Amino acid sequence: MKRASVLPMPFLSAWDPRATASGSIDPLGALRPYTAIASTLLPGVTTITSRARYLSWVCAGLRLLDELPNTPSGGRAGRTRRRRILAWERLVALATGTHAMAKTTGPDDPSWQQLRGVSYVRRAVAENVRSPDFTMLRNQAGVGGVGTYWVTLVAGGLVEDDSGALTPRGEDLADAFLGHRMTPDRAKLRPIINGENIVFTKSELANWGSAAHLGAASKRERRLLADALLEPDAHRRMKSAMQATDATASDRGTFRLLSRHLRAQRDPLAAVLTVASSFENLHRELLYWFNQVLASDCRRPVPLNSLRLRCGNGSLARLSDTLEGALERHGTGLDRSVAEAVRDFSLAVEPAARARNDSETVRELIRHHERVQGGKLDASRQPKHPWLELRGNSAVITPRYALDERPGKPGNAEFTHPYRIEQFTQMLRDAGVWEPAS
Repeated sequence: MKRASVLPMPFLSAWDPRATASGSIDPLGALRPYTAIASTLLPGVTTITSRARYLSWVCAGLRLLDELPNTPSGGRAGRTRRRRILAWERLVALATGTHAMAKTTGPDDPSWQQLRGVSYVRRAVAENVRSPDFTMLRNQAGVGGVGTYWVTLVAGGLVEDDSGALTPRGEDLADAFLGHRMTPDRAKLRPIINGENIVFTKSELANWGSAAHLGAASKRERRLLADALLEPDAHRRMKSAMQATDATASDRGTFRLLSRHLRAQRDPLAAVLTVASSFENLHRELLYWFNQVLASDCRRPVPLNSLRLRCGNGSLARLSDTLEGALERHGTGLDRSVAEAVRDFSLAVEPAARARNDSETVRELIRHHERVQGGKLDASRQPKHPWLELRGNSAVITPRYALDERPGKPGNAEFTHPYRIEQFTQMLRDAGVWEPAS
């Protein structure tokens, strides 16, 4: 059993839309290449954007905001506009929860699966809250629906990034959502955007929630949502490949199928997928070494030559060769951000991959980790401390990151990062445009 705050951290860090920040959790510096790859494949998707109707919710809130006097607009007003509609997000989520809890399926109802802050909404419904005056996530602006779906809204051509202004397409989507007959009158909804605490009856919330929840988009809405989701050219190409191959998971098998299909179409995304698989294979093996050292004795320095690891360093050299070969074959066709980020990672870990024996591999791996941590800043803007550090010929393990037992050997098909395939598939289903070949 692991202690708190331990691996697999690189996977967890990818859930944070701000994960490229210098203080993110990533012990081996793999987050930059991961982000470059994922953003090239699916630029308008993150690991926590999985329900398409959030786009309708946010556009509707911005539409109501624009109907008020003295609405912030132009320049870099986007941040202010996002904050102004947080109460609106809470209200729609409350209506959704009130509807769902009134049904026999209750907390497991699909109408609010993947709802941001769902536990807070459940509590509010249980406490008979009937207004947006409740807490829904401590940092709603950053990790609530408005903040996390903003990248999808911008990529879909619904909202202008800096100004936060709705495009004509965004206005159409907002009007489709607000035009449902179950929606309360706009005159009652606008004051909420203005900071007023308007109270609704339970039946008003439940009835509205039956039409406003995450799975209730109208036919017109679904058409507009599909247009937004498939606005980025990469999304259209990935959707075509995913449906042709029934590939819906972030793993090596999916990437092999997708790459084969895209290669037949002469699509450069095939090269990105091939390089991504080689990058993941090397990173997975390095993490396995790293985890094994973390599972050593954290009460005293551990001599490097006393470590008994469950792997041979020859596999690292082979995986490094494979990654370098993939970069050599496909480098000219890769997106520049992907090529540079993956090549930099490959060069940074090469001393560990090419080491002569286990103790030298661990030494170089710890040195690399120390450099990675030194490039990050904590909350006080100081360099982050390493989880492992070298003292002479010994490794010193920080107790809070120590593992209670050695990790099992990861499967060859596993990836250490999620590549947003599952989330994109769910949003396509919400928009009614997921039709797998089988």
